[in-house]
Amino acid sequence: MSIELKPDESLRKGVRRMVRKQMEGALEYLDGPNKGSRDEAVHEVRKCFKKIRALLRLVRFAITAKSYRGENICFRDAARPLKEVRDAKIFLETLDQLIEHFKEHVVGRSFGDVRKALQENLRGVRKRVLDEQNAFAVAAETVRQALGRIKSWADVPNKGAVVSEGLEGVYRQARDAHGAAADEPTVERLHEWRKQAKYLRYQLEILRPIWPERMEELANEADRMGDLLGDDHDLALLRQMLTEDGERFGEESDREVLSALIEQRRAELEQEALLLGRRFFQDSPRDFARRLKGHWKAWRAQAEPKQTGEPRLAGA
Repeated sequence: MSIELKPDESLRKGVRRMVRKQMEGALEYLDGPNKGSRDEAVHEVRKCFKKIRALLRLVRFAITAKSYRGENICFRDAARPLKEVRDAKIFLETLDQLIEHFKEHVVGRSFGDVRKALQENLRGVRKRVLDEQNAFAVAAETVRQALGRIKSWADVPNKGAVVSEGLEGVYRQARDAHGAAADEPTVERLHEWRKQAKYLRYQLEILRPIWPERMEELANEADRMGDLLGDDHDLALLRQMLTEDGERFGEESDREVLSALIEQRRAELEQEALLLGRRFFQDSPRDFARRLKGHWKAWRAQAEPKQTGEPRLAGA
């Protein structure tokens, strides 16, 4: 469910449209998932919530601090229970990907006990979060309430500076997070970098029409960065589970082999992500935003004759 600005609408109208689209899209999954599609619903709803939070960050300097904090916390908290389900499912996929990547090094090992324990963990998390805590219904009610608040906070002015300031802020946070992770690649710092890279990726998608070729290229690079860091984080969480609750996962020798492979794979992923980040974040935040602002003005100037009844969108 992609989101991007349209040339024939004001920024205010565009923000309201995109936020509403993401909320309504989330409700489609929250209101009717069956047993076979609940994992897909978790995945899609979390993406919708992340896009909403990216939009909030894009216009955060044009809305009140209270509105920004309130809506951001709302969707952060709504997503937390769903993250538990996502993590429990991804552990199995992460194990399979790890074994496939190092298949020549693990000939003769099935890691069946580990997989069985992860499957049991997934069933338990699904039952607790989705059935007992009724997370879908709770999240759906949160979204319905948020739908009624869109007009109250999304009354953003029609100024190009709104998006350039918002994008500059997220770019700076992602750039700083990359620098911190490069200095000391802890699990926490790498994860923070990943979160900021995801927000940046969605903002670049939103702004793609302004400068299609370059924005799409940057969005793809940010997406790749996020994927590398996401795989790294999933491996770190899997290793933590194997270490802290080892008796559930079969023989110690299997756990030791997996832990060694996890560390090796994480080193590979982190090296690739850091190299990509070094290239991606060459511009200063100010230069990055200034270049965007220039393309914004040109884009709006081209779109202006097509507008019908919309006020002119100022460049600053």
